[in-house]
Amino acid sequence: MRWWLLLGAACALSGPNVAFAAAKDGPALVDINHADSARLRALRGIGEKRAAAIVAFRAAHGPFPGPASLAAVVGPKMALSLRERVVVSAISQRVSPPRP
Repeated sequence: MRWWLLLGAACALSGPNVAFAAAKDGPALVDINHADSARLRALRGIGEKRAAAIVAFRAAHGPFPGPASLAAVVGPKMALSLRERVVVSAISQRVSPPRP
């Protein structure tokens, strides 16, 4: 089984308190939907202002659907450079059953 499938399953099952996940042979991955400002600053190129902007954007617009959507906050070049170091946890949406 591929390691990223296990990583995704582990992140989905662990809940919102887990913002880091260890990558195979690499630095820790940051879940941009749950990481606080301090954890976001661990990413290369993300300082205090960008981390605060990511947290504020997420609070205003909801969770990021994918790593590429980070470009709306940090720009396309920075989002491209971060794509190997960020993950996005599963977005749980409550769907009401259809009414009869």
